[in-house]
Amino acid sequence: MNRPPHDETFRRIFAHHRDLWDQVGRIGQLLRERTASIDEVSDLLAQLGDRLIKHFMGEESDGYFDDMLLDAPRLVGRANDLLAQHPRLSTRVKDLVGIEPAGITPTWWDETERRFDEFVKELLAHERGEDRLLQEAYTHDIEACD
Repeated sequence: MNRPPHDETFRRIFAHHRDLWDQVGRIGQLLRERTASIDEVSDLLAQLGDRLIKHFMGEESDGYFDDMLLDAPRLVGRANDLLAQHPRLSTRVKDLVGIEPAGITPTWWDETERRFDEFVKELLAHERGEDRLLQEAYTHDIEACD
């Protein structure tokens, strides 16, 4: 029988997810509304990059995948593929901070919003992949071995 995921680890990771997505939503709103300064948006993007790096470090070191892979070693390859996406996602969000403003122009806002939306789609696909992996690990019917 599969063991349930470690509750404390998952509570912590899900709290990080909630905070992360709250910040993503706030940045997206500011980019759409263009009510903040470029410096404010850049600071929030930098904070998001820092938060994302800490989030990924937590997933990699706090046993997020460990218990799951003990129960479902068949998923190691997929877990490794997801873990390998962490550096790319971290770099992509950090690159958003480096978009040079040429004054407060629609070009900066348009480009930053476009690149941010692309990043969010990639991050969402990554997080969905992790969710599917966890669901498969803990809901897999092992039939005769039940």
